[in-house]
Amino acid sequence: MEAHGDEDMVAEPTDQQMAQALEEVVETILDCAMWPKPQKGKFVRSQFDLYDFLLEHRDPSYILEMYVASLSSHTEAFADRIERDRKWVEAMLIEHLSDSDIVYNHAVENAE
Repeated sequence: MEAHGDEDMVAEPTDQQMAQALEEVVETILDCAMWPKPQKGKFVRSQFDLYDFLLEHRDPSYILEMYVASLSSHTEAFADRIERDRKWVEAMLIEHLSDSDIVYNHAVENAE
């Protein structure tokens, strides 16, 4: 069979693959505070750090307030606030990462 030189070319991910990749990246960041997900016993260099992102995009007193709330013995009282803030941070991440190399590369990896 004759080689045509395009064997190493990667097909562009579809819109559906990009949407799925964005969802997976955002969920991993929300759950692990970084991308990619850390692996036990293996060093993985972080490509995205949620702590740094929040420090750049939120008032630092917000982070301190949430930390103090997490120390409370009555954390159930903060359930609504946590859910509301999680949705807010998720929306920020979606906006920030929608056209990112992180999401694109993850979509390409999933498509292979």
